[in-house]
Amino acid sequence: MAKIRMVAIDMDGTLLNDDLAVSERNRAKIQEAVDRGIYVVLATARTFKAAQHYAKALNLNMPIITYNGALVKEAAGGRVICSSKLDSETAKEIIRFGEEKGVYTKVYIDDVLYVERENEEAREFSRLHRISYRAVGKLSENIRQQPYMIVFKDEAEKIDSVREKLDQKLNLPVSYTLSTPRSLEVMNIGVSKKNALELLARRLNIRREEVLAVGNSLNDYDMLKWAGVGIAMKNSDRQLLEKWNAVSEYDNNGDGVSYILDRYLGLE
Repeated sequence: MAKIRMVAIDMDGTLLNDDLAVSERNRAKIQEAVDRGIYVVLATARTFKAAQHYAKALNLNMPIITYNGALVKEAAGGRVICSSKLDSETAKEIIRFGEEKGVYTKVYIDDVLYVERENEEAREFSRLHRISYRAVGKLSENIRQQPYMIVFKDEAEKIDSVREKLDQKLNLPVSYTLSTPRSLEVMNIGVSKKNALELLARRLNIRREEVLAVGNSLNDYDMLKWAGVGIAMKNSDRQLLEKWNAVSEYDNNGDGVSYILDRYLGLE
């Protein structure tokens, strides 16, 4: 196995425990990796602002992969490495599709969450993720900007059905994935954590064989597959476990990331 020079870590369900915190053991092992000159990258479906808070707390200076790869931005200086938004007409069609199917729809534009109406979920999400939100009425009539991501949320069975119908109905320049069985995320065509990670590795002259990736959801699959070493968490979603069999014996509540770093970076 090639020596690992870069580590990409998903956040929710991977680095973060169920209280959305980074454990002390995970924090210490990440610092140890950084001290050894290993590049540590957060790769998440979250907004930049929501991810930046954790990057700063972990003293990570690498660019952050956010919105599943739609925006890659430096944690400290804020310089944009790459940005890929849905065009406004495509976004409107996607939003209208969600409205027709009766699923809860969220639109992300420049680190602001847009929803149709004020509700407890939006308020709680805003609080937990440290971002602002705006209730603007019917989204298909009031969203004119270019979003980074549109999210449909509902019960898993409904989301499965919506995903199938999205395949059948729409011939649009989009990519989409699941961050949980209840959350379908739609981005511009070509957007993925894998593509963003590959870009960062190439900029640093790091070969894919020298990359370790860790995740727990279907939106991590391409990243795990591309990396020289891809490890899924014990608590990974069923959709990922059906496709990926390199699975840690530790979960996100048991310092899983730290043990993966121990093993593949030789930190023990």
